[in-house]
Amino acid sequence: MANENERPGTAMSVDQEGDDEAPPPPAPHEAGRGPSERRARVTLPPPEEDHGPTFYRIGIDYTYEPEDTEFIVQCGRIKKLENLEGGANLKNLTLIASCIEKIENLDSNVNLEHLELYQNLLKKVDNISHLTKLTNLDLSFNKIRSCESLGSCQFENLERLYLSSNKISDIEGVFHFKKLTLLELGSNRIRAMPLELGQLVNLQQLWLGKNRITSFSIPPLPALRHLSLQNNRLEVWEPSFFQNVSGLTHLYLGHNNLPDLPDEFSLLTDLKELDLAKNAITLVRPFPKLKNLEELWMNDNQITDLTEVQNLASYPALRTIYLERNPMHGLGDAASEARYKDAILQAVPHLFQLDAVRLGSKIKIISDGTETRVKGIRKR
Repeated sequence: MANENERPGTAMSVDQEGDDEAPPPPAPHEAGRGPSERRARVTLPPPEEDHGPTFYRIGIDYTYEPEDTEFIVQCGRIKKLENLEGGANLKNLTLIASCIEKIENLDSNVNLEHLELYQNLLKKVDNISHLTKLTNLDLSFNKIRSCESLGSCQFENLERLYLSSNKISDIEGVFHFKKLTLLELGSNRIRAMPLELGQLVNLQQLWLGKNRITSFSIPPLPALRHLSLQNNRLEVWEPSFFQNVSGLTHLYLGHNNLPDLPDEFSLLTDLKELDLAKNAITLVRPFPKLKNLEELWMNDNQITDLTEVQNLASYPALRTIYLERNPMHGLGDAASEARYKDAILQAVPHLFQLDAVRLGSKIKIISDGTETRVKGIRKR
């Protein structure tokens, strides 16, 4: 008798021999096979080993002639400074947006005046002390944590030094560059302006935006004309600041938390451009001594009283004003915006630009008429 747990039709005969093999299933009809079964089998080659990204080499992929005075490559995927021994005549070496990790192999390039390694992967400033003819050094957008090593570099002719967008915490190693006229250290981790900056007697431009500076304390810099302290942590004015940089023509202090302007602002008589955007200012103070002021940016502050704009009349050279997004602007209310505009134009009738709008400007189209003969694309 068949086992009760076995399904009907599956029980074997008791006298069936266990050595007999079951017959093979019938072969399927050719037309019944799927497309993948009918397709010829292709043997794929073994996958190539991935060696990572491809880099290019100076002297092999990017070449130069011995008489060349400049070698400039942008986005070149260069990983190493090499094969520059034949470039003794080079005065300009510019390698922008590559993958260079170290400054090296420049022993023969003693005639370099312009060295620009902007946007690479540098972590240190080294192996350049012999480049005594440098007038321009740009190491911005790297991973440099200190510029102290520049203290051993006798760059007597250096005029412009760019170190922005690194990871530098302190201004150091640069105070002996007596001919320096521009120092760019924006977008770093700097917290203070050291007194040693006063040794840079020829410094005309100092860019320190996007740092962590909390104090206006700065040594006397009589030649300074451009100063940027945007996007820092400034909250209090210091009277000595205005005395020490009284020759400024361009001052950028936007995106801090500064209160209303102090009386000492009247010392900046040469000021032409002033950025005070996005602070905690509530008043438009008149400073008649600022006769050269042409551009004033005070947007995104806390000025609530529209009558404050009457004080703009004290600036006779004013041509451009940004005051939008103050409470007095009434942004989104057509009537309030119209009163805002009328009040400002009444105070400064000669204004050229209000916020982002050019006033009274005309667009002149110069044409010879040939554009009328250009045929457009017709749909069929």
